[in-house]
Amino acid sequence: MNKTSEIQLNTHLKSVPLFSNLSDRQLDILYKAGAIQRFEKNCIIVNQNDSGDTFYIVVSGSVRVTLLNENGSEIVLSLLKEGDFFGELSLLDNEPRSASVITMEDVTLFLLTRRQFYQLIITYPDILRKVLKEICCRLRNADEKIGSLAFLDVYGRTIRVLQQLAHEQGTKTRNGIEILHAPTHQELSSLVGTSRETVTRILKVLKENRNLISYKGRKLILREYANKPPL
Repeated sequence: MNKTSEIQLNTHLKSVPLFSNLSDRQLDILYKAGAIQRFEKNCIIVNQNDSGDTFYIVVSGSVRVTLLNENGSEIVLSLLKEGDFFGELSLLDNEPRSASVITMEDVTLFLLTRRQFYQLIITYPDILRKVLKEICCRLRNADEKIGSLAFLDVYGRTIRVLQQLAHEQGTKTRNGIEILHAPTHQELSSLVGTSRETVTRILKVLKENRNLISYKGRKLILREYANKPPL
């Protein structure tokens, strides 16, 4: 990696919320301890049920965390973007990977081994607090997803997923909440737990009949009055 790439990487690491309290010197030590890997779109980085000894941080690009069955169909648990991390559960409990992680575009990841990860959280306990807080947040999101699958119809689940994306990735504007890199209909159907055709029909209703959403390329705009719990 050339000097310019090193500087860019250090800049990315500095913007990762997990490392927000580290000094430039500490970030430099961290950078030298870890490793960089790049993956093309649609690569499987982590396989569900495989053993795991690596902690991953998304430097650029995005990935989806998913459950796959024998037939290849999937349920998407979450979408992770720049600054997010995954792989921490297997490092903390020594159990196999709980889900698969697949790239949604070309991705650059920063990797730490189990030994490096443990050294990191021992040296900087605040990082462990942030990791545990994120784990709790993901558990709450999983509870909400289970509840929506049990109690909401597919229309309500679609609205709920759009609301969650707006909360996690959206930017508030005068037109509503904008999601710059909205998931495709196929990706959205996996998040909702239904077919792509069904999601396409629902999005058409939300756009044309209800005026709750609009698209501009990959940018999705969710109207303010749509960002309320579904009835």
